[in-house]
Amino acid sequence: MTSSNNGLPLEGVKILDFTWSVAGPTMTRYLAGLGAQIFKVEWPKGPDPMRTAMYRSDTDEKNLNNGAFFSNLNVGKKSLTINVKDPDGLQVIKDLIAQVDAVTESFSASVMERWGLGFDAMREINPQIVYVSVSGFGHSGPHADKNTWGPTAQAMSGMTAAVGVPGRDPAGWGYSYLDVCAGYMGAIAAEAAILQARETGVGQHVDLSQVETGLALVGPMLSEFLSHGTRPPRGYPGGNTSTDPSGDDVGFRGDQSPVSDIFPTKGDGPNDYVAITVENDDHWASLRRVFTQLPDLGFDELGEAQHSIKEHLTSYLSNMSKYEAADLLASEGVPAAPLQGGADRVDRDPQLKDRGLLEERNHPRLGKHGVQSLPFRFVLQDEKWQFPDQFPVLGEDTHDILSSVLGLDQEALDKLDRDGVLWPEGVPHEVSIANSLW
Repeated sequence: MTSSNNGLPLEGVKILDFTWSVAGPTMTRYLAGLGAQIFKVEWPKGPDPMRTAMYRSDTDEKNLNNGAFFSNLNVGKKSLTINVKDPDGLQVIKDLIAQVDAVTESFSASVMERWGLGFDAMREINPQIVYVSVSGFGHSGPHADKNTWGPTAQAMSGMTAAVGVPGRDPAGWGYSYLDVCAGYMGAIAAEAAILQARETGVGQHVDLSQVETGLALVGPMLSEFLSHGTRPPRGYPGGNTSTDPSGDDVGFRGDQSPVSDIFPTKGDGPNDYVAITVENDDHWASLRRVFTQLPDLGFDELGEAQHSIKEHLTSYLSNMSKYEAADLLASEGVPAAPLQGGADRVDRDPQLKDRGLLEERNHPRLGKHGVQSLPFRFVLQDEKWQFPDQFPVLGEDTHDILSSVLGLDQEALDKLDRDGVLWPEGVPHEVSIANSLW
C-alpha cells in the first residue's frame, strides 16, 4: 500500500461497497477514515434504509440525503447508483471489480451469488480481489441462509442471556452493539486481507459472522463454562447494584466487589450519577480519606455493610455534581467516573474534546456537521487524520467514478443514463421522507 505526505495508510485502495444498514457501513467508514476510496453502491428504488433514520432536530424537510445518522455512518464515501439487475449495469460492476482492491457487502449469504457476483466469479475477473462478506451467521453452516437483525444476532451470540436482572427473564440490549462490533472486526479483517493480496497477488474471501463477533463481548461467561462448566454468580456477570420501585435489590454485582455502584449526585437529570468501584484495601482506604465519616471497617468486612455504605455515600454525594465527585475521588486513587449522556460527551467532557471526539465537516445538505472521529491516534504523525468533506449524496458521484476508474466518456455515460441504468426513470433526485425510521 502506498502512503502520502499526510500518512493515510490506505491511500490508493479502492473498495466497491455494497454494504447497507449499520454493520457493513461501520466497517467501510473506518476504512475511509484510513484513506481508502469507498464507492457506495445503491439503487434509488431500494436505498440504504439508514438514509431515513435519525435526522437532526433542526432538519425541516427530511430526505434521503440529509439524515444525521446516515451521514455520520457514511462520512468519507462516494455514492454510485447503478441497476445491478440490468445486464449493462452488471457489466459495469464487473468492469469496476477488475479495477478495485476489494468488494464489501452485508447481504444474506446468497444475494451476491444470485447476481452472478460470488467470490469465484469475482476471482475470474480480478485474481487479486478481496471479498469481504458480513452476514448474520457467515456463508457456511446450517444457518448460512438465515437472515438476522440486531436482536436475533445478539440472542444467538449469548449477549441477550448475559443481560438482565437475576431471577427474571433476560432483558437483552437496547442497541445493536453487534452491528458496531462486526464493523470493527470487519475493518481489521479487510485491512489484513488487502495487505495480504498486495504482497501475494492472490485474493481472499473474508467471511465474517456477526453472531460470532458477539463472543468477544461475552468472553468471561463463555470461558467460565468452558473451564468449570458453571455460569457466573447468579447467572450474570458482575456490575452495579440497583433497587426496583418495590425496594428489592435487583443488582448485577454478585459477590465480586463489595462496593461497585452508581450513586446519585447533585442535580435531577437522568444521568446525574457517579460510578464508584472499590475492589481492594487501597481503594477503600482512599475512599475513607475523602469521606472520613465512613465506618472504620476492614475491606473483608464491607460485604455485610454494603447498604449502610451506600446510604452514607448517597448522603455525601448529594451536594456535589457528578464531575466534582468523580474528579475528587479519582484524585485520591478511587476508580470513579461520571455517567455521561450524549450532551455530556459532546459538550462537557474535556478529555474527549481534547482528543477530538467530533470533527466538523462540510455537508452538502446540512452545512457544518459534526461527525465522530477515529477512536485512535498515531502519536508520531505530524497531522491528525481527518475524514474528508465527503458524503454519499445519492448518485452524485456516479459519473465521476465511472469516468475516473473506468475511463467512460460522456457519450457512454449519456447512453447509460438514457437506458435507465444509472438512475430509475421517474424517481426524483431529492426524495422526501414523511416519517423517519427512528
